[in-house]
Order: sequence, then structure tokens, then C-alpha cells
Amino acid sequence: MTETMEFTAQEQIVQLIPADGWVAVYKDGDTEVRAALVAWGLRSDGEVVPLDTDPSGTVGDPRETAGFDRVERAVGR
Repeated sequence: MTETMEFTAQEQIVQLIPADGWVAVYKDGDTEVRAALVAWGLRSDGEVVPLDTDPSGTVGDPRETAGFDRVERAVGR
């Protein structure tokens, strides 16, 4: 069975912008984990959102993931 996802106009990403050097930071107790962003997504409503990928390869907004804390420029960039 194929699942179809529907997006509102505000959720549609109309352009991808490279996010080299940016990471999403997640907290698990006192531990911080950093994951490289794969891109910035420009939505049709003008909002720019960070995009990362999970271990299965699904790309999404890290702000919607449990443990998300912030987005920051990677050290040394």
C-alpha cells in the first residue's frame, strides 16, 4: 500500500539551498548530538526551514523531532 502525503501551500518546499556547515543539535539528558543539515528549504509562504535526515534517509524539519534543541553553525566553519 502506498501512502500519499498531502501538504498545504504553507508546507510546500519550492526551493532547496545548501546548508554546508550547519548542524541540528539534539539533547538527550546532558548529552548533545549534532547532525549535519542537508539543506535549507524555502517554503511557498516564504519561511526558510532547516532540513536534516534520519537514519532511514527520510528528510524532514529537525524542529519536529524529539530532543531538538537548536540549529547552529558548525565549529570551524
